[in-house]
Order: sequence, then structure tokens, then C-alpha cells
Amino acid sequence: MEPGQNTGIYRVIELAARIVVGLVFLLYGLDKITHPDNFARAIANYRLLPEALVNLVAVTLPWVECVCGLLLLAGQWVRSAALVSAFLLGVFVVAVSITLARGLDIACGCLDADAGRKVGFKLLVEDLLLLGAAAVLVLKAGDRIGLRSMVGVGEGKR
Repeated sequence: MEPGQNTGIYRVIELAARIVVGLVFLLYGLDKITHPDNFARAIANYRLLPEALVNLVAVTLPWVECVCGLLLLAGQWVRSAALVSAFLLGVFVVAVSITLARGLDIACGCLDADAGRKVGFKLLVEDLLLLGAAAVLVLKAGDRIGLRSMVGVGEGKR
């Protein structure tokens, strides 16, 4: 087998990572879009951002999450979407770690910010697993399964 050539198992892993990270980002982003006030309160509770930035982040971040999720699910610009997703997951991991170290008992704001899912070790592990899946996509993914491959774009056709 040539270096860099994907085998069937790698394609399955890539597809699974795209679906999992894409769905999480899309579903969580949509929930935050529909409940921006709850999400803004959750962001403020972390006490990591200046108050002046809380609403801006609460309104823009969910849209970025949704776009990344849609791109990953569609198989378009996978590496770029995965890179943005990995960066955001890295920020989430840092925020959760700081919150755990400070002993704050707050809702994570991940999904249904008002429901009260708490920041905890389980959330940190979930975010790290998602970060690992996004990292796999950044390093190994392509558009082989996406729309571009179906229509032959990027395969020598002009």
C-alpha cells in the first residue's frame, strides 16, 4: 500500500468522525441559536470573558458551529471545518478545565443551557474525544465522500 492511501477502515473512521463531530456541532449550534439568552447566561457564568463580549460570542459562536457541522456532514471543506471545530473544542476544553479547577458549579451551556447539564469531568472527557475526532479529520480527511467527489470537482477536471 502506498503512503497516504486510505484503506476501508480509515474511510469508515473518517466518516464516523465527520458524522459525530458534524452532528454535535450542528445540533448544539441550532439549540444555542434558538436560545441565545440562555447561552449568553451560560457563557457569563464561566467568568472567562469580559461582559462586553458575552452577547457577541453568544450570537456568533452558534452560527460558526452550525456551519462547521453542515460542512462536515456534507463532506465539503472537511479539513477547514475540522480545523475550526478542533480550535473551538480546544477552547471548550480549556474553559471546562479552568471551571473545574476553580470549583464552579455551573451549567455547561452545551445543549439546552437552561436544562442545567453541569460542567464536570464527564464533559471534559467528551470534549477531548470530540477534539481527537476533529484532529483525525484535520490530519487525514479529504472530500472523497463529499459532493465535490460526486460531481468530479477537484479531480483533474476543469
